[in-house]
Amino acid sequence: MLHGNVPRYDPITHGPHPDAVLHGKLSKEVNTPLYDVLDSQKSCEYLTEHFHASNHSYSTQALPVNTLLDTLLRPNANTEIGELKSRLRWERNPAKRVDHIVLGSAAESGGQWTEEPISANWDIGTLSYAEMFTLPGYSFPEHYKRIHKKQLPDLIRPTRRDVASYYAAYPKAVGISSALYCNTNAQKITRNSQGFTIRVQRRKSGEPFVIVCRHLVLATGIFTFTIPPPPIFLPLLQKPPQIPNLRSDALPILVVGSGFTAADVILSQNPGRKIIHIYKWMPSRPSPLKGCHPQAYPEYAQIYRQMKLATLPASARGAATPPLQQECSRDWSANYEGFPNAQVITVSADGQIKILTADDEVIERSVSELKYCAGRKGSLGYLSAELRKEVGVVDAAWVSADTMRRRVESDLEVASNVFVVGSLTGDSLVRYGLGSCVYAAGRIVRDFERDRSAIEAAGGVQGGIDRGVGIVVNKNDKTWGGCTIC
Repeated sequence: MLHGNVPRYDPITHGPHPDAVLHGKLSKEVNTPLYDVLDSQKSCEYLTEHFHASNHSYSTQALPVNTLLDTLLRPNANTEIGELKSRLRWERNPAKRVDHIVLGSAAESGGQWTEEPISANWDIGTLSYAEMFTLPGYSFPEHYKRIHKKQLPDLIRPTRRDVASYYAAYPKAVGISSALYCNTNAQKITRNSQGFTIRVQRRKSGEPFVIVCRHLVLATGIFTFTIPPPPIFLPLLQKPPQIPNLRSDALPILVVGSGFTAADVILSQNPGRKIIHIYKWMPSRPSPLKGCHPQAYPEYAQIYRQMKLATLPASARGAATPPLQQECSRDWSANYEGFPNAQVITVSADGQIKILTADDEVIERSVSELKYCAGRKGSLGYLSAELRKEVGVVDAAWVSADTMRRRVESDLEVASNVFVVGSLTGDSLVRYGLGSCVYAAGRIVRDFERDRSAIEAAGGVQGGIDRGVGIVVNKNDKTWGGCTIC
């Protein structure tokens, strides 16, 4: 959108939106850029106020603006099979372009999709179905066909490898790669009289530069950093145990965690490798794996079943329900050992560990590797303390899905010229990422157009902070001026 791609409601190409009420509200705005239609919180409330009583399947958890854009890009996504017919039309309008730069710490566009903080098989199926990963202008099915030379099958959960490939290819495919700078770290952002000053460093070269910008879009997410293991596990992290005449994968792997990352690590192991799994088990706050239907997510349902079985007395496990028809090559009874609510109390350099079980029994095991999967967290530590206070993060830099949720429910502009998009809004799925982007882009484009009109009316020339000064190269640093930073 900041490249001049303007979204509009399109009831012509594929017909009106299947939600007749929504179509009626938007039909009067077909010639208006969608981000101008969503020019205020009240506009969004008006367009989505009927969602809770609609016969259509709308999320009750996502922000209304994110749900709205999801249903325009993917109408009936939860009920239709095959590539979904978008009701968005994108028009190229260079006059709407705003100078901007997108900074990312990953080596390629796609953020965490292209990085692997905890090793797991890149060919494990994703949680979402393929259609949910599509972005405007170049769809996931198009990319899949280009890479695999065949049509995307219906109701497929693509591999993480394919999703990472799609997001890495996306900027070039839609012509926006010129604004993208990967392998960069924003070290400190402060407010100045013109907007914001950002000190940035390239990760590979260490080359520093400074950005001066008018608007700031925060999209760093809530899953940036993995929670590190406690110090007790240091012997396993400093030097893997060396056992004579044994390969490292011949001994069990210790997996700590109760979520999808822990499950992915387990699924990535050789079927014959023994797994020792320590995890929290709280019926009042169950593992997210519990929500995995055996038909839609059989591999995750199988792991959850093993976790549940481990909570039963040994005498009762044989009478439990028969195993699922999944992972037939893995002998779960022989190679999986679950310890719910257990605690590792000692760890030695040779891989010997002692486990205190929930029944206060001490058990010894030998392991060759640790995968600690206790969750991730985000950070706004790259903002100055003053700016963090402005956006509502006062006590600490760490953020979760709840940190800014109440604030963004009122407005996605959380401070003057500072916008929040993506999982920082509390909606972590890709399908719910577009709404906040449309809202922020609309505000930024309108500010740019208002300033341009004022300059032209005064007979002035655009320049400096109003339009961008390009790159100023000094001996020791580089400076970009007059852009929006994302």
